[in-house]
Amino acid sequence: MEGKSLPAKESNCRNWLCLSAFLITLQFFIAFSGYSKALEETPYALQVTSCSSAVKPKISLNGPSTICTGGSVLLTASAGKSYKWNTGATSRSITVTQPGEYTVEVVDENGCVGKSDVVLVQVAGKLKAPRIEYTEPLIVCEKGSLKMTVPEQEGATYVWKKDGVPVYDKSNEYTASEAGAYTVELSNFCGYVRSSNKVEFVIQEPVTAFKVEAAGDLAFCKGGSVKLSLPMYKNMTYAWFKDGKPISGTSHELIADEAGMYTAEITNMCGTFRSSTGQQVELLELPKPPTAENVVGCTKKTLTLQATGGKSGMYRWYTAEKGGAPIAGADGPSFTTPVLSSSTTYYVAVTNGQCESERVAVKAIINTKPEMPAIEAKGALEFCEGGAVELQSAVYKDLDYIWLRDGKEYASGSNTLHATESGVYTLKLQNECGATLSSNSIKVKVWPAPDAPVTHDGISCGPGKVMLAAIGGAAGEYRWYQDATSEAVIPGATAAAFETPVLQSSRTYYVSVVRNGCETERVPVQAYVYPVPVAVASVQDLEIDSGQSTQLFGSGGGSYSWSPAHGLDDPTSATPVATPDQTTRYTLTVQNEQGCEDTVSVVVEVRQLLVIPNAFSPNGDGVNDTWEIKNIEYYPQARVEIYNRWGNLIFDRTSYRSEWDGTYRGAALPVSTYFYVITVPGKAKFTGYLNIVN
Repeated sequence: MEGKSLPAKESNCRNWLCLSAFLITLQFFIAFSGYSKALEETPYALQVTSCSSAVKPKISLNGPSTICTGGSVLLTASAGKSYKWNTGATSRSITVTQPGEYTVEVVDENGCVGKSDVVLVQVAGKLKAPRIEYTEPLIVCEKGSLKMTVPEQEGATYVWKKDGVPVYDKSNEYTASEAGAYTVELSNFCGYVRSSNKVEFVIQEPVTAFKVEAAGDLAFCKGGSVKLSLPMYKNMTYAWFKDGKPISGTSHELIADEAGMYTAEITNMCGTFRSSTGQQVELLELPKPPTAENVVGCTKKTLTLQATGGKSGMYRWYTAEKGGAPIAGADGPSFTTPVLSSSTTYYVAVTNGQCESERVAVKAIINTKPEMPAIEAKGALEFCEGGAVELQSAVYKDLDYIWLRDGKEYASGSNTLHATESGVYTLKLQNECGATLSSNSIKVKVWPAPDAPVTHDGISCGPGKVMLAAIGGAAGEYRWYQDATSEAVIPGATAAAFETPVLQSSRTYYVSVVRNGCETERVPVQAYVYPVPVAVASVQDLEIDSGQSTQLFGSGGGSYSWSPAHGLDDPTSATPVATPDQTTRYTLTVQNEQGCEDTVSVVVEVRQLLVIPNAFSPNGDGVNDTWEIKNIEYYPQARVEIYNRWGNLIFDRTSYRSEWDGTYRGAALPVSTYFYVITVPGKAKFTGYLNIVN
């Protein structure tokens, strides 16, 4: 056979090294045993590949190893047969979005495993716009410094700027010694941000001498003013004074409209500086304003306005309240308007040659015959007595309102009327130029209110339903309510009588009458739930002998009534004396103050006395033929026993009804003396002698 090479197994290099060592040892052993030659002649020669010189795989990146939050980088291993990343991935390339150390094991074509070096991936966060913080004052005098800081952010570089020009880039802190507006920019791999605020550092100098300047006349009439001013500086505080006392005003300018000496102060970090000179303002007095009255006229006429309080030639008539030139030629106390078609306001003042008084308004009121008004109602035109509907028209100036009901004057003075009576309402508008009647009329109907119902309270002795009643309305006109203010009526309760649900205690209901949509006031109706008395009755003795008396005892009420009245000395007494001739059940009815009743009964048992004869004659003559014991029928359980003189029992009977006829076993007994025993169970035993005679 031709020599062949055995295929190499896919194992790691460590396993191949062990196999090589084993074969070397085996070959040495064969040579030692004298078989080396035979081994050399073996057609199969073992060939072993060593992994000691395997190439270490590398990881390449498609970008920098530092990425921004939300970004990624592609890691690619050098070529091989298979791959195993420390993340568990088995592809040649992996996309990384998280920071960490990344390695890969690559199996090459010979089955050897190589492990790459560690690749470190870092994630840089996006920067946040910082706020500049500082502790020293922002404004200083002549010289000073300002220390500013922003919070440190990892991986950031800092560039400080003054008025937009970079001045420092070493750290997150900077101390400024020059005036200016400071900002800071932060940048890293992911971009840059600018501070959210700007810090303006101001270095001030002492204020040079200054004075108060006036832009206008310092003497003027009341109502005028003059503008005073100071040099304008930034970051300064201004204060104004009149006659040495502080007044309002914090600007470098002040409008002065009062008399006085005006001075000022300017304050900065270097101190407070007073004006070297001030300005004296003089206020001229105004003449007293004239007086004037409005004039009323009709359209397309001239009106003459009159004023008093000034000298002829010193009046000034105007068409505007302020500003504008006076009407030419109108300098006297009267002024005749041009022909007017509408009301116009004029103004008049007087002058003393220097100052003019305040202007007084004078109205030239032009009226026209009123236009025909329309009236409308705000609400229902039919309502119950005590109600109202508001009638109204549009609002007209300088007109008299006269309301008419059924053609007669009813009310005046306003464009609204609260109509409370039935009738046809119209409105008349009038002024000195004429009168006009409304274009429409409104008819109002007022329904008379029904009389309130008369009620009858109801009672229940103990919890239960109560019947209430009312009179004064027709069927269906009643409304029953749970309370005095509730809007909801009790459903279905429209009759004169109303039965309440079961009540546990007294309460008040309300009832009204509705007729033509008009409802009376609600009248209270009482549903009384009174307590039920508890009748109690007892007797002194439960049993009495016939002909005896016992006293009955009742309690629990205000009045008493016993029945039957037979055998009682006073059936209306709480404690009557009872002398019944037979066993009687007496019923007691007690009644409390509210008329509620309760009953209870008690039995008085009358014992009827036994009348036992000591002889009878059973001779058949129809008289006294049997032994008759009177009243024994009242003792149905009584036992009657009769013995002869020798003690023999010759008769024994329970429920005896006087039937013994002097026989024993059907034979007549001889005339003789016998002995009886009558036993009433639980009560008594009677004994004695009985004679049978002819």
